[in-house]
Parts: sequence; structure tokens; C-alpha cells
Amino acid sequence: MTKRTIVLVFIMFGLPVVIATLMHSQWLDWQPKTTRNHGTLIQPVIEWNLAEVTDVSGNAVTKERLADQWQLVYHTRSVCDDRCMENLYWLRQVRLAQDRHVPEIGLLFVSEVALSEETIALVEDLSDRYVIASGSEAKGLSDWFPTPTDGEAYYIMDPMANIIMSYGPDQPADDVRKDLGRLLTWTQIQ
Repeated sequence: MTKRTIVLVFIMFGLPVVIATLMHSQWLDWQPKTTRNHGTLIQPVIEWNLAEVTDVSGNAVTKERLADQWQLVYHTRSVCDDRCMENLYWLRQVRLAQDRHVPEIGLLFVSEVALSEETIALVEDLSDRYVIASGSEAKGLSDWFPTPTDGEAYYIMDPMANIIMSYGPDQPADDVRKDLGRLLTWTQIQ
């Protein structure tokens, strides 16, 4: 083997390793200009630190109940009107679009305003997977979400019940679907 062959082999196999090492080192502060996520990544994540909260059925909403599943959350601080119901419909569709990962995804609806029996029935008709918390029973849970005072938002919670991503109310549900799809593809629940 000649010196030229040895140098070429080093360049072909060694140079990419050297470049990758430099890009992740303290000497070269390189960051990608854009990210592929559509929502806002919450850093640091908002960890579950709540006492027991009760859903509309009287069951406890605890970290253990929500753990081991990704949670798609819709949080509103106002009355659940037609727009709210449409958003809940699309959140259900985001879950169903995940195909084989559907069993790994839960749905959580938090309303700061107490829901009527009729509204609760409509939400449950959309999907029996919704955990619904409303009114004074949901106050602690409602305060935990960083939703604007008079607004509404979508969230993704990881399997450890941490809030990791947020979306504005006017953001397309397809953005949530894409981000959740990537999370499910690149992570595995053990």
C-alpha cells in the first residue's frame, strides 16, 4: 500500500469523524438555523407537580394515570363553543392519524370554565379516550398549563407527564400531527 492510498483512506473515513467532532465541540459553536418542529419546544419541560385533580367522572387525574402514554392536550380558559368542539375533533383526528401508535396516545381536555352535561356528552361522543377536567375541579391543572390568560392552546405531553410542546389556537392540527408523528417515530416507550 502506498502513502497516497493511506492518505486517501484517512481522508475518506477520518475526515468526516473529525468534522463531526468539531461541530459538536466547544471550539466551534455551530447550531442549525432551522428546526423541523412546528410547535414551540418548551425548555425546560414543565414537570408534573400537581396534587390530585378530579375529572368530570369523579376519577383522579394523576401523573400515574397519564404516564406511559403520550398525551394530546387541549386547554381553554373560556366557554367551550363550536370552535372548541372543532378543535377537539381535530385533536382526535391527530390521534387516529398515528396508525399503529394510536394505543400509545391519550387525549386530555382541560377547561377552566365548568362544562355543561350536554358539552361533556358531545366531547365523549367524539372519543371515549378523552379525560375531561373542567371548572373548579380542574383549577390546579388549568393553572399548570402556560396558556394565555384569555386563550386556548394545544400541548403535547410526554410519557412521563411533562409538557414538552405547545401550539397556538390558530395553528393547524396537521402541525401537531407531524410533530407527534416524529416523536413517536424517534422514541420508544419501554
